[in-house]
Amino acid sequence: MSAGLLTTRRAHASRLQPAAVRSMTAVRSSTDRLRSRVTAAAAGGVGVALMIAASAATVRDDVLIGASVSTGSDGVEVTEDLYQASGGLAPFLAEPGLRPGFTIAAVLLVLPFLALAVQAVRVGRVVDERRSRRLLLAGATWADVRTLRTARTRAAFLRGGLAAGPLYLLLWLVLGWALPAGSRLLPPLHPAMLLAWLAVVGALVLAARVLAVLGFRREERLSWGGAGAGVPSRAFVLLTALGGVAVVVAGPALARNDHVFPVVLVLAVVLFLLAAGGGAARSAAGTVRRPDLSTAPTVPPAPARTRTRRWRDVAAHLLADAQRRGSTAAITGTAGVLFVCGLSFGVASSLAAELLVERLGNADYDQSGLGFYLTGFGLVAVVGAVGALVAVAALLLSLTDHLLGNRRAVASVAALGVPTRRLVRVQAIALQRTAVPAVVIGTVVAVVPYTFGLVVTVVDLGQWSPFVLLPVAAVVVVGVVTAAVCELLAHLLAGRVRQAAALENLRVP
Repeated sequence: MSAGLLTTRRAHASRLQPAAVRSMTAVRSSTDRLRSRVTAAAAGGVGVALMIAASAATVRDDVLIGASVSTGSDGVEVTEDLYQASGGLAPFLAEPGLRPGFTIAAVLLVLPFLALAVQAVRVGRVVDERRSRRLLLAGATWADVRTLRTARTRAAFLRGGLAAGPLYLLLWLVLGWALPAGSRLLPPLHPAMLLAWLAVVGALVLAARVLAVLGFRREERLSWGGAGAGVPSRAFVLLTALGGVAVVVAGPALARNDHVFPVVLVLAVVLFLLAAGGGAARSAAGTVRRPDLSTAPTVPPAPARTRTRRWRDVAAHLLADAQRRGSTAAITGTAGVLFVCGLSFGVASSLAAELLVERLGNADYDQSGLGFYLTGFGLVAVVGAVGALVAVAALLLSLTDHLLGNRRAVASVAALGVPTRRLVRVQAIALQRTAVPAVVIGTVVAVVPYTFGLVVTVVDLGQWSPFVLLPVAAVVVVGVVTAAVCELLAHLLAGRVRQAAALENLRVP
């Protein structure tokens, strides 16, 4: 072996001892504590979602409920026994034909928790970069720095994975054991779930190494220039969007097999997520521009109070755009997840409207089944709401980290006379400009084709139904609720904003 190759391999291997790694990755500050707890919580959420999917996938159909008689292509009648699961499960889990939808919903719930985990490992990146530079100046190698980051992330993910088992047990007590027979949303516990828990822990430990490297990419610095490195290209956004459309169009042909359909659906969702996240990141990276006063229209002078109010509004929006520009990495993931949540809201409201328009009050249909279907659509909306809340929490964590890393800039703005409530308003605008468009556009994309079909159905029936407006109302409600949640979460940051705006932070390097 050549000496140069040996030197290169040694450079890629860390020389730190395990005791030194444990000492250097110990939690010592409030930032380390926040990063560790949120990362573990996000990993626990990923683990619980995976265990829910595993529990649904391992349900056995052991109860004979009847027989189905069909005629084959050769004219021979074929009789097939029909089975479903026992344990008092809700029909969404008990019936084999509906169970894949439940499993897909659980798998997709992994995405918002994964976005939160990616953002959590990046908390305190400014302090961490300074610490890394000091270690490099003291003689450490990049392999040593990577080892420390991996060990810290792996420890948090391991704690989250170990907590996923008890959390799933608690969830099973609420959604399984405590519910009456026929409405239980989680199957009975069985030995295979212990193996699933161990598999989830192993998968999270492996994922920690990937996130430890990818989660610490440097975000582009706040500047007046164009989009920097790390922002998805226009070609990437276009290709992923077209890929998602192509998968949806080709879905009926590709998903004739029941086992292929979940894979096709998840692939389409991931492509749309990447396209929406990349588009939101490009939008955030290109929002900050120097105001061109030479092209401003000439208007009569406004009263002093009106000019002050306009300047405050412009300043708040300008600061919010600048803050979003410094958080493009977080926006890429959270906006994509929120877009997918919007799709779930749109699909649930549109299918509910279609069901109510066609079957409510129609003597040709059994009215007793309406409650079953509407409950299913409600569960889809609940899963979307949980995902959206987790995604907004990830975005809020990004803003918290941004305040921590830019305390001097925030203090400088406060020193110029901007009150704290105006800085809190900046956080609300930054949250709303990312969350509201993403979730509303996702809802509209799902609502438009269904609404067109509803109008055609109403015309064919010759009778107007107010439920046609349900998808449109869902778009409005989703937008208003998302904006209100962002406003509420921004007020929760008032304490952090007040700390960042303290004048002593002007001495922070």
